[in-house]
Amino acid sequence: MAEINPQNLLLDEMVTFIQNDLPGFDAGQYELSFDQVVNDSSGGQLNTNVMEQSYTFAVTGDRFYLKNPNDTLYSVFPAAGASGEYSTVLPHVVFNKTILPWLRYPTTDLPDSSNNQDVPTWLTVILLDEDDVLDFPGLLLPAQSATVGDLFPHTINSNSSLAAGDYSYFDQANSMDELDPGETATDSIKILDLPLDLFYKIAPTVEDLKKMAHVREVSLANKPTMKGISDVGKNTGQFSIVFGNRLPIAGKKSYAYLVSLEQLELFLPSDEEGGGNPYGADKNIRLAVLKNWTFFATAETATFVDRVQALNGVENVVDSIADAPAYANLCIPYDNVQNQQLSNALSMGYAPMNYQFRNSDKSVAWYRGPFLPYSETNSRVELPVSSPDRANIFDPTTGLFDISYSAAWTLGRLMALQSSTFSTRLYNWKKKLSQQVMNNIENAILEKQYRFLITPKDHSAEAKKQSKKTTAEEAISVSDKKATQLQDKWMTRTILGLKTKKINKR
Repeated sequence: MAEINPQNLLLDEMVTFIQNDLPGFDAGQYELSFDQVVNDSSGGQLNTNVMEQSYTFAVTGDRFYLKNPNDTLYSVFPAAGASGEYSTVLPHVVFNKTILPWLRYPTTDLPDSSNNQDVPTWLTVILLDEDDVLDFPGLLLPAQSATVGDLFPHTINSNSSLAAGDYSYFDQANSMDELDPGETATDSIKILDLPLDLFYKIAPTVEDLKKMAHVREVSLANKPTMKGISDVGKNTGQFSIVFGNRLPIAGKKSYAYLVSLEQLELFLPSDEEGGGNPYGADKNIRLAVLKNWTFFATAETATFVDRVQALNGVENVVDSIADAPAYANLCIPYDNVQNQQLSNALSMGYAPMNYQFRNSDKSVAWYRGPFLPYSETNSRVELPVSSPDRANIFDPTTGLFDISYSAAWTLGRLMALQSSTFSTRLYNWKKKLSQQVMNNIENAILEKQYRFLITPKDHSAEAKKQSKKTTAEEAISVSDKKATQLQDKWMTRTILGLKTKKINKR
């Protein structure tokens, strides 16, 4: 195991990979039957008519579409509409519900899940691009709108848009009764019609599907608040992940589809080479699309550094800042060198921003981001910082404030308060501290003014205990003068509080 770097908290995390999360019951309909036989002490049956009863129930779950995508789907990667170096990344989908990838199966028979056997998932990510359209001109890349009834052949549903001779999930069905309870033929879905020749080239085998989904248990410490996951008071969360088997092509727009392979074992390739299409080259297979998105895989030269340098008109990465042209760093161009202080500030990455003081006065302040075009080894603020104003730095050369650190402090506070767990604990701590200060002040005033009413005690244990405590005046730094000024206020509050309790009792 790699040694943890104490200087990098992001490395101080653990990820647990879990084989699967099988549900107690697979999705589908079940019949529960039982009977009762009464026997005597010798084992003979006493009742001639066996009492029998049966019940039918169903386990429902997502099938052809996600009923509540916001609660089920956590994220996709690459993100929808993203552009980056994704040519070596298998696109994948992350689910909040860990059992979803194994709620159904791609096989015609129930797979063996005993002895920790790998169980194939019924979901996969299909990846297509424009080159596939060139090879198969009739292919439509955007997912098409349809209904559940369009998955049935014409012999069962006369309104189906499934072309004669094409295949889908209900080729062996005899009626619409193949739908799960709660499903109707008019339910809206997304579909993808794939030529079977293409499907056999890119589809995973059943053995592949056993390795194309798993569960991860990860730390939630450095992640944003997630409803129902990180706001329940747990330090870790579990997610299920389903990914595809095809890499994006650099320089191409990729179309990703999360599709159902439920009981399509007969249409899946038999080996890694595709196994050949036994159904005919002119036939298609219709798949239900549960999620679809697009992204763009850039070429290898379009790295982050290249994009940053391109913002300043620099085509190639240079070895040192001395070799870089003017303004090779991210800064606001400033060609007029008459104001040297302004030129220096802009070349250091600063930008002038409108700034409003707490007394509503308006001015201009300097601001920069966390990246610098030069090395900075000394801290410019003293920690801890009690408020954002304490992090402001006055620049005497320009007469303006540098608000970069105070902006970072404010951003950090907002990110911390976004966590309900942290904000709740902070509120309780501040409330407890405030109550303790109030109690100490009241006790100090009562002890000072009404000491003669307190009966002295000679308990040595209690005396030792009290002697170890810091007096209330020292703990809260309240001077005698201050206590005298607060005397009337707090005594009134205390007496009224006692009086209120008595009235309430009556």
